[in-house]
Amino acid sequence: MSVQPNEIRSPFGERPMLVFWETTKACLLACRHCRATAQPNPLPGQLDKEEGMRLLRSIRSFGEPAPVVVFTGGDLVLRDDIFDLIAEADRLGLHVAAAPAATPLLDRQMLQRLKDAGVQSVSLSLDAPGEVHDGIRGVPGTYDLTLAATRHALDVGLKVQINTVVMRSTLETLPEIAALLLREGVPIWEVFFLIVTGRAGEEDALTPAEQDDVCHFLLDTSRYDMLVRTVEAPFVRRVLRERESGKEGGALHARLRQNLLRLAGPPTRPVRMGTRGTLDGDGILFVAHDGTISPGGFLPLELGNVREDDLVEVYRTHPLLRRIRRREFAGRCGQCDHRDVCGGSRARAYASFGDPFASDPACPLAAAEALQ
Repeated sequence: MSVQPNEIRSPFGERPMLVFWETTKACLLACRHCRATAQPNPLPGQLDKEEGMRLLRSIRSFGEPAPVVVFTGGDLVLRDDIFDLIAEADRLGLHVAAAPAATPLLDRQMLQRLKDAGVQSVSLSLDAPGEVHDGIRGVPGTYDLTLAATRHALDVGLKVQINTVVMRSTLETLPEIAALLLREGVPIWEVFFLIVTGRAGEEDALTPAEQDDVCHFLLDTSRYDMLVRTVEAPFVRRVLRERESGKEGGALHARLRQNLLRLAGPPTRPVRMGTRGTLDGDGILFVAHDGTISPGGFLPLELGNVREDDLVEVYRTHPLLRRIRRREFAGRCGQCDHRDVCGGSRARAYASFGDPFASDPACPLAAAEALQ
């Protein structure tokens, strides 16, 4: 029997788990799949220091447990007031995370300054070995800078999360990256399933069957000494349910798993994956460089602006967000038995169909229905 919309209750109805603040559009990289379409200089209209301080107080007013605030961009270190803003977030009692770009600016001294200001964890992007990574990020030498920054961050006592984008050019190197992170002692691997938006193109995307096989592989990887999470792939929890019922992955999964075993040895623990994750607008909120409020960075639907609107009220009462949290979707995603733990990527549905409530085309169940 399918779960009915009015039976679904989100644990994130009162407050998000994560609030992402795009502190600037400025960035020295030129990533192929960049959501922000970042550029070397900030755009006009960027929130100033006092507006940023007010935003942080608004985030804190969600109450307990306070959301994690993620300072992102662009590249946050290109703001000359970033350390004052981080210190204010820390003073307010917010858990502070930062997502800097791997450029020559991100040396050990910079990472120590971020930690001293109040940053508790950093996320760095490492997509593939060597030149493949550099090609994705648009600047030669970025792979080496990222690896050096990872080691510096661990050395100064920051919690490190490595982000990897799943796309055509990185697919076969996933086991190599996983093994590298295990050797380096990285505690968290967050794997982003591509949304065709910004600079990303259709040629970069995987098929639904391939994405399911990657989910199987990530469940395998979660059996090692590293927490594995996904972004824009809530269907990993549907794959987990199917796997517990005896369903296996395909040939791609078998190949990736075998390569991981070869590089990292046998796993040491059972599969670890949370039974309920977040969606854009359901546990996640995004504030753009100019104060625009959106459900997520890859779902650019304007809900309001922090310059005029109350952030807490927008999150708790906006009809679009409430509908997402109730899982009131169209097509297969609206009827699926797994939508209580999945719900599909709202960003991918919007990027593909212009409708945030459409079915996620990356899911084989939705893709099969579309062909009927």
